[in-house]
This record gives sequence, C-alpha cells and structure tokens, in this order.
Amino acid sequence: MKHHIILWVLGLFIMGITAATVHAEGWAIKANYTESCSCNPTCPCLFGSPSTRGYCEGNNLIEIKEGHYGDVNLDGVSVVTAFSLGKWLRVYVDESASMEQAKAVVELLKLDQTFGIIYSGGSKILSEDRAPISVERTDTKVTFSVPASKVEIEKMKGLNGEPISIKNLPVPFMEDHTQYKAVTLTHKSKGKEFKHTGTNGLTSKIDASGTL
Repeated sequence: MKHHIILWVLGLFIMGITAATVHAEGWAIKANYTESCSCNPTCPCLFGSPSTRGYCEGNNLIEIKEGHYGDVNLDGVSVVTAFSLGKWLRVYVDESASMEQAKAVVELLKLDQTFGIIYSGGSKILSEDRAPISVERTDTKVTFSVPASKVEIEKMKGLNGEPISIKNLPVPFMEDHTQYKAVTLTHKSKGKEFKHTGTNGLTSKIDASGTL
C-alpha cells in the first residue's frame, strides 16, 4: 500500500513538472477585441481589397480575459494601439500591468496567429507605453480611450433591427465579428494625428494558442 502511494505521489509530481514545462513553452489568449478604422463600413482591408481612402488608420483594444506567454500570466491585461496599417504603430499597455506582462503581451501580439499582420508586419512600432485604459459598454455602444486616443462606436442594425454579423473572414483575430460604425475615432501624439467619424467599427473574440 505504501509503495502504491509513493508511486501515485511521484506520478502527480511528474505530471506537474510536465504541465509547467508545456505552459512555459507555449502561449494562449482568450480576449475581447474592439476596433475602429478610417475605412467605410465594413473595412475592405479585411477582404484583401484596397482601403477606402488609400490608407487605413485607427485604434484597437484587446482585453485579455485569460492568457499567458511562456510562464508570464496575462489574465486581465488590456492593450490599446493607434496605427496606420503597414506604416506605424503606437502601443499602450494598461498601467496596472507589470513590466514583465507589458513586454510579454507585445511579444504575444507579434505572432502570426494573433496580430502579426499589424505588430510584426510592415508597421513600425514607434512606442510602447504604459497608460490608463478606460472602457465602457452598453447594448449598442462601446467606448474606449487612453490619453492619446478615444474611440466610440455604435452597433449597426441589420434585418429586423438585429446586429450585423460577418463570419469566416481570413483574418485570425476577426473570423467572426459584429459590425459597428464610428461615432468618434481620434488620436493625437507626437507627429501623429487623425480624426474620423462614420467610419468602420467592429467587435470580435480572440481564442488562440500555440507553442513558442
């Protein structure tokens, strides 16, 4: 009996080491995603078509509900970016995150399976800052902001007043999204500024994982 107990405890110990190793070598993210850009609804860039104005700039919000990058826990970490697609990117990690979390979340978002198309594509990261992030939601609107940016989007109505859903897009973090329209989309930082209204907005979910 004593022998069986020792083997059982040893097995649990080995399983624990294995799980910790897998966790440390991998990454995962479950998050809410919100975006508004300068294109007309819905953004043609999502379909591989040219942008409405010949450029696509805007802000997005990633609210991680559960996640990790290696052994760094990212539960509850939020990130806002201001971007000009293929040109530049400013990253604002919530000020409540630790420095370790701030560094890890940016690395996670560079992966092809998450936001590599923006974070590690042709967009140069101009800055990575810590900032207070404010988020408000109602049944019809989402508002989020950092000191340099503010976004307010309202849900667009489809048939019988129901939300408009777009599915199976060839973009990892926007396979299935709900269509919105911008009430306010602004950004002002050193050397970068934009302001739009009536343009594209969307919300979606992110659920992805992999190995490093």
